[in-house]
Amino acid sequence: MRAFILIPLAVCVYEIASLILPLKLPLGGRILAYLVLLSGLLKGMLYRQTPNGFEIIELPYGCALFVSIVFNFIIVAFFMLLVKDAVFIIWKIFSRSEFPGYYASLFVFSIAFCSTLYGTYEGLKLPPVVTHEIFIEGLGKDFDGMKIAMLVDIHADELTNHAAVQKIVDRTNALNPDLILIPGDFVDGSVRARSYDLAPIKDLKAKFGVLGVTGNHEYYFDFHGWMKEIKNFGVKLLNNENEILISGDSKLIIAGVPDITGKMMGLTAPNLEQALKNIPDAPVILMDHRPDAARENAKYKNIALQLSGHTHGGQMPGMYYIVKRANKGFIRGWYEIEKMKLYVSPGTSQWNGFAFRLFDPSEISLFVLRVKK
Repeated sequence: MRAFILIPLAVCVYEIASLILPLKLPLGGRILAYLVLLSGLLKGMLYRQTPNGFEIIELPYGCALFVSIVFNFIIVAFFMLLVKDAVFIIWKIFSRSEFPGYYASLFVFSIAFCSTLYGTYEGLKLPPVVTHEIFIEGLGKDFDGMKIAMLVDIHADELTNHAAVQKIVDRTNALNPDLILIPGDFVDGSVRARSYDLAPIKDLKAKFGVLGVTGNHEYYFDFHGWMKEIKNFGVKLLNNENEILISGDSKLIIAGVPDITGKMMGLTAPNLEQALKNIPDAPVILMDHRPDAARENAKYKNIALQLSGHTHGGQMPGMYYIVKRANKGFIRGWYEIEKMKLYVSPGTSQWNGFAFRLFDPSEISLFVLRVKK
């Protein structure tokens, strides 16, 4: 847990030296800038460990938003200052003139400030619907035109609160989907604190119901309590299980595996072989919260489509490549692996740990299935 404080503290010290001091603010302005930057450290101090995982200390919405904006600024400015200081080093090597530190820092501050406000807005706004038409080999004619809505990485919390989740639910229901899939990361926080915020998912409506799997964040906050609560909200979790959908003479299989965090915490590990046990010869749509195992999953017979999230699309330029590398080259959008298609959603909401999206919009994904001829 110290890393949540020590790393941002080191970044703040760096930003004070590389950003604030070169601006040559009056004493009062410098003190205010230091205090505002240091308030971003509250972000790490809000998390505390409990016997059931982690708990987030509750803040009023306005205070939580302010702390998030400052923290977002710290992250954005950090990446920009690395570029500025790289230019400074090159300047000192090849130029005899004085480096314009004041103007460089003012430029970084202005761009980082504007990017922070826009990226925070993008992270919190109601996600648009993005429609994807997908042709599936072996799909029965009775499922041609079937609409599947996917919500992933909802992360219900003090920012993505009851009202925000309700708007997502209302927009999803307006699509009149035949099936709704939620491949993990429903919530951030304890059942006591966050049940009301996640509760609108009980209003989701679809002909074939609402199916889901666990993401990594379910394991961080009272896992067993959330498994009961999510079930009470009408979501059937397919953890190494499958659901056979039947329409007329056609069959479609929805399978799911739990997140690998379960194995790390001594709980159920993902087992695709078990999830596909005793299934008929029909196309399979697989829910796996992380895209990492896609190449291994593609080796299994009949898996036509894997749906994943977890990456949040990288969240911002610079971080995009770091997140992509951490997820074995998968970041967002469509991939084709042998005969299996993989779709990595950028997520339906934001994560409270970094409530930010810059040029990385969230989405409610709508898949329209088509028979591949």
